[in-house]
Amino acid sequence: EREQGITIDVAYRYFSTDARSFIVADAPGHEEYTRNMAVGASFADLAVILVDVARGVQRQTRRHIRICNLMGIRHFVFAINKMDLVHYNKNYFDEVVAEIEKIIAGFQVESSCSIPVSATEGDNITSPSVRMGWYTGKPLLSYLEQVDVSDSRKVEAGFVMSVQRVCRPNSDYRGFQGQIE
Repeated sequence: EREQGITIDVAYRYFSTDARSFIVADAPGHEEYTRNMAVGASFADLAVILVDVARGVQRQTRRHIRICNLMGIRHFVFAINKMDLVHYNKNYFDEVVAEIEKIIAGFQVESSCSIPVSATEGDNITSPSVRMGWYTGKPLLSYLEQVDVSDSRKVEAGFVMSVQRVCRPNSDYRGFQGQIE
């Protein structure tokens, strides 16, 4: 992971603020590790999806939204990152947000928020950015502290089994293995 500068495995980090305790599952964004991302999303109540403002919404961004929604995640935060590379220009942010809003309109989403950030500079991560005076919303951490995700995983009626393996010892039989919930 260090050599390539990418996340491969899901890494869990625990931290607390005065308002809330968090478990963060840092999941990979690369296409070849989509399965690992799905594992990280499987027990999440909220997804924070990073979007590079200069590149805009990519195919993998769309895939991650779809997977998160299939996993039952109904609360999304889109951290529109690398705002420093576009000189904190609001127009770039607005273009990305418009595209995200079109995408999530087709999914079951209870809450969605887009926050312009610069992770390397710390803009809108824990405190409001002085370089983005046009953004009047909360910084990322403040938003995460106050968002209500209590009803995000509604109990479904009936039989639910997550298929984890398909067993096919010969051409006459196909069995499914998984966890019954």
